[in-house]
Amino acid sequence: MGSDGKNIVSGSCLCGKIRFEMALNNENNCLCFCNSCRKITGSVGMANTWCKQEELKFLTPASNMTIFEDKSPDSGGTIHRGFCGTCGSTMISENKKLFPGNWIVPVGALEFDPLATDWTPRTEFFCKRKMPWFSTPADTVKYHELFPIDDGDA
Repeated sequence: MGSDGKNIVSGSCLCGKIRFEMALNNENNCLCFCNSCRKITGSVGMANTWCKQEELKFLTPASNMTIFEDKSPDSGGTIHRGFCGTCGSTMISENKKLFPGNWIVPVGALEFDPLATDWTPRTEFFCKRKMPWFSTPADTVKYHELFPIDDGDA
């Protein structure tokens, strides 16, 4: 725990050239099944958490990260996706239009034992693209697309 009572966790890319520490707030945990998140991970979706930019501290030079301007998101706009220029690991994302002043961080970049943590998703976005065989907790708030409108068909 940090001096302000927030849980501080470390994170890094696969090769270790990008390292950071961030304040983890379990209320900010989510799953996203939009096409952009599926493509950036090469998987069925992306498990994320987010924090205010001032709550994430890079421990390595920013020059180790490459930024890709992703103009494909289902939500519109552009997501700036930071990844390691050496190993390709996704590190952070930023949506300046819809989520200004915040970093979106993939949970896979965080350094904690998944069996020893209480990380669970609180929300799910773009459930209209979620694979029907992919099970998630029943108590998450599920959005058909992004927030705030949910037509109940998630």
